[in-house]
Amino acid sequence: MKKTILAALVALAAASAHAQSVGVQWGNIVYASATGERTVLTDTGADASPVLSPDGRLVAFTRLRQGEQAESGDPQSGPLADVYVMRLADHHVTKIVSAAHSNDPTAELSGIRSLTFSVDGATLYFETPAWAVAGAIHAVPLHGGQRFVTDGNGFAVVRHGKYVGDLVVQKHRYMSGRGSWNPEVIVSAAGKDVRVLGEFGDDEYAVGRALRNVEAQQ
Repeated sequence: MKKTILAALVALAAASAHAQSVGVQWGNIVYASATGERTVLTDTGADASPVLSPDGRLVAFTRLRQGEQAESGDPQSGPLADVYVMRLADHHVTKIVSAAHSNDPTAELSGIRSLTFSVDGATLYFETPAWAVAGAIHAVPLHGGQRFVTDGNGFAVVRHGKYVGDLVVQKHRYMSGRGSWNPEVIVSAAGKDVRVLGEFGDDEYAVGRALRNVEAQQ
């Protein structure tokens, strides 16, 4: 009986250790610890899209440039919001991406959204507007060196199974003489198409459905 109770307590402690979360309140990043304690991490009123690193030690977020509007009417560009990473231990903040407009869709760094850490937490992925029918997926190692990965309209990092570390990306593709379609595709971290999965619907949850399918594969 004692062993059963001890095992339950250990399991509960392990679950609690992963119960951290981050959110946004009035343009500021708010952190909630595993115990439920809340801490306001920033006070600019211009921060958004926070995400925790897999080890729970870092939080990445965007910060809107002064004078920029949060929304843009141009589907191929967006507001200029830089990307920052904060170390939770001491609240040290580092800017890792400087937003910028470009005539090259693969280098357009405005409208940054969907911040997502890699499995090992060493790289941050994000999406930007790019072409009329597709956005662009980028990667930036935390030590610097942002790069374009692939075109896509939504993505997710595979964290379990056969394709761990790869991305599931929704792509807009044209079929010879048969119009277009929007399949989910497994893409390597280097940007190479690994496997076409097919369509998983035409709504915002399609990538999530495809991700669950991929993560179930051993």
